[in-house]
Amino acid sequence: MSLFFPRCNSVVTVKKDKRHMAEVNASPLKHFVTAKKKINGIFEQLGAYIQESATFLEDTYRNAELDPVTTEEQVLDVKGYLSKVRGISEVLARRHMKVAFFGRTSNGKSTVINAMLWDKVLPSGIGHTTNCFLRVEGTDGHEAFLLTEGSEEKRSIKTVNQLAHALHQDEQLHAGSLVSVMWPNSKCPLLKDDLVLMDSPGIDVTTELDSWIDKFCLDADVFVLVANSESTLMQTEKQFFHKVSERLSRPNIFILNNRWDASASEPEYMEEVRRQHMERCTSFLVDELDVVDRGQAGDRIFFVSAKEALNARIQKAQGMPEGGGALAEGFQVRMLEFQNFERRFEECISQSAVKTKFEQEIAAMNQKIEVLVSLQSKAKLLRNKGGWMDSELNMFMHQYLQPSR
Repeated sequence: MSLFFPRCNSVVTVKKDKRHMAEVNASPLKHFVTAKKKINGIFEQLGAYIQESATFLEDTYRNAELDPVTTEEQVLDVKGYLSKVRGISEVLARRHMKVAFFGRTSNGKSTVINAMLWDKVLPSGIGHTTNCFLRVEGTDGHEAFLLTEGSEEKRSIKTVNQLAHALHQDEQLHAGSLVSVMWPNSKCPLLKDDLVLMDSPGIDVTTELDSWIDKFCLDADVFVLVANSESTLMQTEKQFFHKVSERLSRPNIFILNNRWDASASEPEYMEEVRRQHMERCTSFLVDELDVVDRGQAGDRIFFVSAKEALNARIQKAQGMPEGGGALAEGFQVRMLEFQNFERRFEECISQSAVKTKFEQEIAAMNQKIEVLVSLQSKAKLLRNKGGWMDSELNMFMHQYLQPSR
């Protein structure tokens, strides 16, 4: 029998190793998904506990033979907790991670989103400018559709050209409008993990920055500033994020210096230009906004070509080499940098979202639980008293009601 033990142990070890490797290779976004499932389970159990407590307390309150240890008001409060728990559970079920992309017109915000989605989901490139806020999120269905503010009508879209046409033909849309692009999860794994990506019009074409922040930014977990690496950060870009920092405490901001492939045409200046961009972006995040420490800034600033990344991923999805076609020198380095950005972004947003999306509800319910624990201790005294009364009755019956001999 002992001969089998080494083999069993090795099988267990292999299984553990496989589980460990799966956890290591899993997207950091799974951290949020797992936390969401866990907290929903906790609130489901809490709802059952509150229901049981409410029933017990109400029965106790209505029992005239017992000394009152609770009031009608407390019974109603506990019943109210049940509806609040159900309400919170519904809210938690709709909670998601949200990343908002901002930058000047034609800096490539839509292309960055498309590259992250591995597909041309949003109109981008020459001749296309985003004229309203576009919110991309996943749907379990097989067809993509649009939802506009104030309407529940699902407008079917089969191609990116149909989407572009629908957006530009809708005369009611303006820069401050929001359109939800519901994209099938089956077409984009990134959207399966409760991630919402929000595109925006250029911040250089509006005077409504304050209303944009109030309407679209206060629930964002991460902001991505898409800058043009062929120029320096502009005052309009800085002004917007100064306003964001005034409304949110130390927002999570990433800076993408896009179109970095242009640097390949002047390799003799590339390192110097990169150093200058790095210094200015670091100074902006650390000294001006005070959102990261100097040692952390390197994980928030990246030099990429979203167009290259998108084209490479589309080719790869079609079974062709991702490095095919006419690519500027240094493509692999830029591609790795884009992937590094995605990894850092996913790590940041999953950790941040768990805290911001669930902390408030947990704190609120902790207060309710404290009240329930207090009432439960009183209920325990009640049960003890009930046991004592039962014992007293038995003694009385034994002493006075036993038949005489």
